Amino acid sequence: MNHGQRPNRIAAFAAEKVNIQQLQDASETFGRHNRRLTLVSDQQAALRGYNGPSELNFAITETTAELDAGEYEALVLLEGAMLLDASAHALIKLFLAADKPVIALAGSASLLSDHTTTAIDAPESAAAILGGNLYVNSDEDCDLKIVEAIAKHLLATNGGAAPETKRRAGGRY
Repeated sequence: MNHGQRPNRIAAFAAEKVNIQQLQDASETFGRHNRRLTLVSDQQAALRGYNGPSELNFAITETTAELDAGEYEALVLLEGAMLLDASAHALIKLFLAADKPVIALAGSASLLSDHTTTAIDAPESAAAILGGNLYVNSDEDCDLKIVEAIAKHLLATNGGAAPETKRRAGGRY
């Protein structure tokens, strides 16, 4: 049975907690472009997610120590990524060296300041580094606009083709 083409993966870096709404919005937006977010973190245990009074637990797909940028099309830094800023900066450098987009959603955009010549001071901004250029959006729906723009760019440049990957142990990619 053919279920269609396997979605391309986007690494979503989270620290100790996950903003459920931000994760859901990014996941749905990338999903419309045949991309799938996979949650990565330093922690090997489940992460707690929050959205107001709601709380859920999320399993980590891969730890940052195991992550290979070649298996992903882009990196998304979720709100709170600066709680693990050393790991976030290491991932940013890894993805930029691989010439892959790095997206920082509201609450994490300032992390990109160290990797560009422009400071991002507004915590409510979302930003992306693509092809060495910094893009910043401070609109009310900045997360969605940045994610949508990068998703369209990936679709235009890579189409539905998955990046070159090596098969991982256990049959996972």
